[in-house]
Amino acid sequence: MEALSPVTNQSLWIFGYGSLIWNPGFAYSTSRKAYAIGWVRRMYQGNTYHRGDEKLPGRVATLIEDSQSYTNGVVFRVDGKSAIANVVKYLEQREIDNGYTFRMVPVQIESSLHRRRPTVIMALTCVADQQNELYLGPDDPIKMGREIASAKGCSGPNCEYVLKLAEHVRKLFPNDRDDHLFQLERHVKIAKLML
Repeated sequence: MEALSPVTNQSLWIFGYGSLIWNPGFAYSTSRKAYAIGWVRRMYQGNTYHRGDEKLPGRVATLIEDSQSYTNGVVFRVDGKSAIANVVKYLEQREIDNGYTFRMVPVQIESSLHRRRPTVIMALTCVADQQNELYLGPDDPIKMGREIASAKGCSGPNCEYVLKLAEHVRKLFPNDRDDHLFQLERHVKIAKLML
């Protein structure tokens, strides 16, 4: 727990860029739209529990380092040692047990984008890198769309995850482009019609 501590004044910021955007699953004091600087969102992580199974893993979001990019999402502030410990434990079960690791990333609060000195904070997030056994990596978008349209796990169909993520990103950040996510969304919708 000490290793995670940019817990200044007993507060911890958590950056969500996937299902945490619409379903954080934990109590928090405040939330803000934000951007993880130097990272790009990709549907490269396999999931054999929440959104897929051993036979057909689902595809869920991870962050890939890219110094020229940023990823939009939501930061949540959790206050108090007990609340922070509970959230870290919850994220260990939800994310870390599914191939992710904790990372501290620089996050810029959206309301400060046009200020001379934007507000940048360090936030805890979960990243699945190529070394974990569930990592699927890039593939042909049409094939990925078919896999996503077919896979389902205990939390529901994989397509629900991708379509909800695209919907919430579009709603929260109407002026932002996420070509990877939105292209995948189109292929998933087409693949669903063909099932």
